[in-house]
Amino acid sequence: MKNRFSLVVAVVIAIAAAAFLAARRPASAMQDAAGEPQLIAATFRSAWCSACKILEPKLARAMPEFAGQPVEFVEFDFTFGPNEDLAALAAAHGLTRLYEANKGATGFTVLVDADTGAIVDTLTMNFSTKDMEKAIGDALAIASHTDERAAPAPASF
Repeated sequence: MKNRFSLVVAVVIAIAAAAFLAARRPASAMQDAAGEPQLIAATFRSAWCSACKILEPKLARAMPEFAGQPVEFVEFDFTFGPNEDLAALAAAHGLTRLYEANKGATGFTVLVDADTGAIVDTLTMNFSTKDMEKAIGDALAIASHTDERAAPAPASF
């Protein structure tokens, strides 16, 4: 009887997790309308990550500031661990090395110059929404080479 109850609980949890993941917007829906992205904001997350629960709402509030700009928000969800779909997503965005170096790690967003693959900045739960907006804006200026005062992008990861 106890084994049957445990099985039912496990199935209910799996169904709830699947429903949660299905309700989330896919990365391709998050791409801006400006064409090819110049900056990729790659979030490494999971449902069990406490830092993600702080980071993600702030990032969600910052994202509308970049609608129509060449920023693409991509999400690597490790709730069920690394898998082939996540590796394929990384490859499609030119982020294979970043993915391999960080697969399974969660609670941060890496801002990557889409052209060079250079990591421009990393957002954590310690950033406020305004700090995230500024960091993404600064990273976009570096990636798009629109700000002559912007420092050169750091070395590629």
